[in-house]
Amino acid sequence: MTMSTLVETVNINYEDFSDSFLTCTTCLNRYDPSEHAPKLLPCSHTICHTCLGRIAENAAGRTPPTFRCPICRNSIVIPRGGIAALPPSFLVNQLLDLMASQHREVIPKCTNHQSEELLLCESCDAVFCTRCNQPKQVENKQGDFVCHHDATVVPFSIALKRMSKIMLYKAQSCFQRLEVGEQAILKECQSLDVSFNVTKAAINKSMESIYALVEKHRTFLVANLENLRDQKKGVLQEQLEILKDEKRKIEAVCHTETGPNVQLEMQAIGGKIGSLNSMLGSMNLLCDPRENAYMFFRYGHNDILQELRTCLEGFGEIKHSHTLPSLCKVIVSPSVAHLTTTITLTCYDYNGHAVKYGGDPVTVMVTDSHGKSIHYSLKDNDNGSYEVAFTPTLPDTYSVEVKIFDRHVQGSPFECKASEHINPVRIYRGQDVGLSRPVSIVKGKDNKYYILDTGNDRIAVMTEDFEQKSSIKLPDSERQSVTGMALSPQGTLICTNWRTREIFEISFAGEILRRFTSQELNCPCSVAVNSKGEIFVADSGLGLILVFSSAGKMLRKITGVAGHRLDLLQAISCFENEESRDIVLADNMIKIYDEAGKLKSQMGTRGKDDIYQSVTLDATHDLLLASKTEKRRNVIEVWKYSTGQLSFVIDSHDCKLRRPAGLVLDGDRHLLICDVGVGSNQGSILKFPYG
Repeated sequence: MTMSTLVETVNINYEDFSDSFLTCTTCLNRYDPSEHAPKLLPCSHTICHTCLGRIAENAAGRTPPTFRCPICRNSIVIPRGGIAALPPSFLVNQLLDLMASQHREVIPKCTNHQSEELLLCESCDAVFCTRCNQPKQVENKQGDFVCHHDATVVPFSIALKRMSKIMLYKAQSCFQRLEVGEQAILKECQSLDVSFNVTKAAINKSMESIYALVEKHRTFLVANLENLRDQKKGVLQEQLEILKDEKRKIEAVCHTETGPNVQLEMQAIGGKIGSLNSMLGSMNLLCDPRENAYMFFRYGHNDILQELRTCLEGFGEIKHSHTLPSLCKVIVSPSVAHLTTTITLTCYDYNGHAVKYGGDPVTVMVTDSHGKSIHYSLKDNDNGSYEVAFTPTLPDTYSVEVKIFDRHVQGSPFECKASEHINPVRIYRGQDVGLSRPVSIVKGKDNKYYILDTGNDRIAVMTEDFEQKSSIKLPDSERQSVTGMALSPQGTLICTNWRTREIFEISFAGEILRRFTSQELNCPCSVAVNSKGEIFVADSGLGLILVFSSAGKMLRKITGVAGHRLDLLQAISCFENEESRDIVLADNMIKIYDEAGKLKSQMGTRGKDDIYQSVTLDATHDLLLASKTEKRRNVIEVWKYSTGQLSFVIDSHDCKLRRPAGLVLDGDRHLLICDVGVGSNQGSILKFPYG
C-alpha cells in the first residue's frame, strides 16, 4: 500500500530517472536490499551500506565517532547502533521496487553459478565470475575484486550500460558528422549550379567574339560584292553614254538641207552613206556589253572550311576536376631559416588514383607564430602536383594552410618548425687515399669539380654526384707547395707554387701549358683570374696583390692604404658585371677593390681572432659568401654584395667545420667548401644549401 500511495501521490515515472540515481556514487554498484542497501545520511545524500561500513572503520577512534559524507564532506555522527541504525533511503527503495515491477532488468549471470553476477575487467576486457575464476582473482583492501593485472573490475551489467552510452555517443557523433557532410554536399551542389551559370556565361561571351569575327568577314564580303557591282555597272554606264554619243553623231550625219544644186546634194548624201557604212562596221564591238552580270560566291573549294572547323573545335575548353582534397597528400621538406622550404602537393581523386592534370584552384596561406603573412610562390607542374615555396626569415614555427576548392587538403594546416642551423647535405672525403689539406676547389666547364689536394700533391677530380673519377699529379710539388688554384677563361687551371715562386697553367689532362715567375714574387699563396685573362696573385710574403697578364708580364700592384701592406692575405676572387670588375680579398675583413686597385668598400665583422679564409660570389642573386674562422667556431657568412649587409650565417651545427678554406658554387643555390681538417681529422668537401 505504501508503494502505491507513494506512486499515486508523487506520480513517479521511472523513465524520468537515470541509472546513476540508483547507483552508489562511491562503489558504482547498484543499490539492492542486502549488501548495497541504500542508507540516508542526515545531509540527505544516499550511500550504500557496504561503503558506509568501510568508511566507519576509520572513525572508530574518534569521540564521538564521526565521518565525512563522501559527496558533500559534511560531518556525520555515527549513531549508537552503528551504520545499521542509519535510516534507509525510502525514496530509493520505492524507486527500486517500482522499477523492479515495471522494468525487469536482465543482469548477466554466470551459467555455472546462477546467483553470481558476471564482472568485467576494465584493463583486459575479460568477463568472468568470481567463483569460476577464483584462482586468478584477488580481493584488494577495499573489498573489490581485481584481476591478475591488478585492474579494478566492475559489474558486467554496468559495463554494458556504459558501452551502450558510448555507443550512443559515437552514433550521435556519426550523425553529426553526416549532417555536416550533408550540408557540405548541398553547399557544393549550390556552388556547382553557380559555377555552371558562370561558365555558361563565359562560353556565350567567348562565342560573341567569334560571332563578331564572322559578322566582320560577312560585312567584308558583302562590301567587296557591292564594290564589284558598282565597278561593273560603272563600265556599262560609260558604254551607254558612248552609244548615246554615237546616236547623236548618226543624227548629225543624216541631217540634210535641200539646196538649189541637186548634183552637189547627191554627192553629199553618198558621202554620208559611206560614213554610215563605216560606222556600221564598228557597231558590233561598240554594242557588245563591255562587262557582264556574272557574280558567284564560292566556298568549300579549299581547306579553309575544314581548318575553320578544326579551329572552332580547338577554341575553348571546359576545365573540370575530379580532385578530392581530403585524399591529397603533402610532403614538407625540412625547414631552415633563410633557406627555401618546399611543400609538394600531389592530388588524388575519389578512387585514390593520382590526378594527371593541373589547373586546380589551389590556395595557400603561410603565417608565422604571430599570425603575420609570409610571402610564398605556387607552381603548377601541370601533372597533378604543385610546389609551394617560402623562405623563413627567422627560426620560428610557421603554419601553412593548403586548400583546393576552399577545402583543406589532408593534414592542413601544416606546421613547419624552421631550424636556426644549416648543415651539409653531402660530404666527400676522397675514395682512394682520402683528402689531405684540400685548400681550393673550382668547377670546370665539363661540370666536374677540381680539388687542390695539397697534402697529397695532386688535383682530385670529382663528379657532381661526389664520385672521384681521377687525379692530376702536380709538377714539382713535393712538400705540399701548391696552395692556390683558379679557373682561366679558356677552361684551364692556373696554380701558384709558393716554394718555387712560380705561376703555372695546367690542362685537365695534367699537361703544363705555361709557367712563369717574377723577381717581385716572394710567397704567392692564392690566385684569381678575370674574364680578360689577367692573373691576380696574392703574395703573403709581400703583403700585396700582383697583377700579371696571361703571358706572365706584370701589369700593376694592389697594396693597402697609402701603400702599406695588406694585413692578412688568405684568398682573392674576381667579381664582374656590366658596370664594374671588382677584386675581392679575404683578409681580417672582406675588402673590395676596383679594377685599378682602389679600395671601394669593406664588409665583415672584425674580431680579435677572426680571419676570412675564402670568398666567392653569386652575381645572379647579388650574394657574397665567405668562409671565416672565429675563436670558438668556424662559419660561412652570406652577405648582400650591393649593400654590404649580412644576410645569415651557415654554422654547420651538426658537422663542425675544422678549418674552412676554398669555396665554389654549383649553380643550383648550393655551396661547396674545402675543410682542410686539423690534426688527425681528415680533409673533406662539404656541400651546403644557401638559398
